[in-house]
Amino acid sequence: MSTMTETLRKDEALFIPSDTDTEEYIPKVAGEYLGHITEASTLTREFKNRDGELNKALIFNFKVLVAHENTRNTYQYIHSGETHTTNGAPYVGAIFQADGVFRFLEPTGGDHFVSNSEGNKRYMRFCETVGVTIDTEERTVNGRTIKVKVLPELKTSDIEGTPVIASVDRGNDWVNSDGETRPSWKVKYVKTWSDGKRLALTTTNDLPF
Repeated sequence: MSTMTETLRKDEALFIPSDTDTEEYIPKVAGEYLGHITEASTLTREFKNRDGELNKALIFNFKVLVAHENTRNTYQYIHSGETHTTNGAPYVGAIFQADGVFRFLEPTGGDHFVSNSEGNKRYMRFCETVGVTIDTEERTVNGRTIKVKVLPELKTSDIEGTPVIASVDRGNDWVNSDGETRPSWKVKYVKTWSDGKRLALTTTNDLPF
């Protein structure tokens, strides 16, 4: 039988698993995860609302990358009919897709879509979460002077790397190539991670070649 030294040849590196090594199955679960916003993108769409009216929105799509600090969290999952508890370490590095955040646009002269300013509440909360100040101004609406929130137009660079607490829940299930139904997990909304640090993301412009 070869010894370890005899097994290794010059400049070679091996992984020889232990006879007792077993890979523990830890599924994703609903809960709150500490992470950073990544892969942010935007698109503009027009669509009809429930009343058949045309709205227009700038949609922010992004993902959340689970951070190392998530190890301090605790989660429960069911495996083989039994409830297990784990810390957040197994989820570090996991990526969750977020539901899109809509910024409904206001029509100007010549536009065929209608306002849906009341639908901007989620966008307003999102701006607050990523640390953007929202100004309040007096405007005349339908002959009345009222105070309104003037929502900023975020750029993807404003939100990339922002530390957040992602509230994750089950999304639409999907079917794989074997015909098996699999769950998907989506970020339903994000909250402020008060002691989180902004993540410095590397772009192609940062690479030394």
